[in-house]
Amino acid sequence: MTLYMKLGGRKMILQAMPHLLSRLEQDPCFNLGNFRQELERSDDLTEFLVFLSGGAPIYEGKPICDLLSPICTDREVYARFVDHLVAVLLGGSAATGDEADLRMLMDRLRPHVLAPRPVAPVKVFAVEPEMQGA
Repeated sequence: MTLYMKLGGRKMILQAMPHLLSRLEQDPCFNLGNFRQELERSDDLTEFLVFLSGGAPIYEGKPICDLLSPICTDREVYARFVDHLVAVLLGGSAATGDEADLRMLMDRLRPHVLAPRPVAPVKVFAVEPEMQGA
């Protein structure tokens, strides 16, 4: 049985998202900013979790690093995010093996969320010497 099935499927993952948002709002480590609107108007996090837990063969939503990087700024904050995610998805009722599986998946995802994103190249234009003092 996949972790997806143990979590209760897409419906249960979707139902957990408002609880996750509520927990994140109450935690002073998180500055939700645009994440709140992203979570409310998009199912990208839900669909990614469905994919990650084995419920879908592909994920075609927003890149997870773009979705989570704004709120998970370092290892400690990411760990707190995972704690909240585990709490809302498993609710203390799952076997410890299920929690370990979810934490392992999220741990493997961590470098992708926390990795610095490439910066777009900056165009440099030549400026006439007499214009440099202006």
